[in-house]
Amino acid sequence: ELIHITDWFPTLITLAEGQIDEDIQLDGYDVWETISEGRRSPRIDILHNIDPIYTKARNGSWAAGFGIWNTAIQSAIRVSHWKLLTGNPGYGDWVPPQSFSNVGPNRWHNERVSWTAGKTVWLFNITADPYEREDLSSKYPSIVKQLLQRLSQFNKTAVPVRYPPKDPRSNPNFNGGVWGPWFKENKNNKMLNKNKLGKKPKKTKKKSNRQKGHSLNCLLNQ
Repeated sequence: ELIHITDWFPTLITLAEGQIDEDIQLDGYDVWETISEGRRSPRIDILHNIDPIYTKARNGSWAAGFGIWNTAIQSAIRVSHWKLLTGNPGYGDWVPPQSFSNVGPNRWHNERVSWTAGKTVWLFNITADPYEREDLSSKYPSIVKQLLQRLSQFNKTAVPVRYPPKDPRSNPNFNGGVWGPWFKENKNNKMLNKNKLGKKPKKTKKKSNRQKGHSLNCLLNQ
């Protein structure tokens, strides 16, 4: 059964007999019955990653993603027993657990599929194929499209990536030779930020990702 870290908050609140404001629109689910009684989890999908900066898949394109998703972007999502990867998936090797043997250093082991050159979309049945060795993307294009659509839905509510350039002021040579807090905010900006934090944000209602995910229930019957 699928359980995500976002499910712990609503689950613990329920155990504490607390109440959650429905306006918050949490993405997490109360999974206590799944844990304690072995019932089906209300969660059917998990977004593993969307990295819009990591676009090293040279052959990735919107066309490869059926006009739904740019497959140059590294991403991964699981829905029911399906897992979809796009972009450059990275290394497919694994390092065995540390042992006390004196035979020699551990070797790298190729334990996953060999990625086809130019390919930027993979689909796996994670239940039947936990090692992700058999790519089913060409066999089930309709499933690929549905998972790409789900990726697109998640991405619409994603916080924009903020990856600022290196600041030379962080160099330990300029801070007593130690790594530590180095940014000093001037008084004007400090007061401005304090005033902004003091204002109450306006409430806006919108569909959460968990509400949008109900349309994927059809995948459970695949």
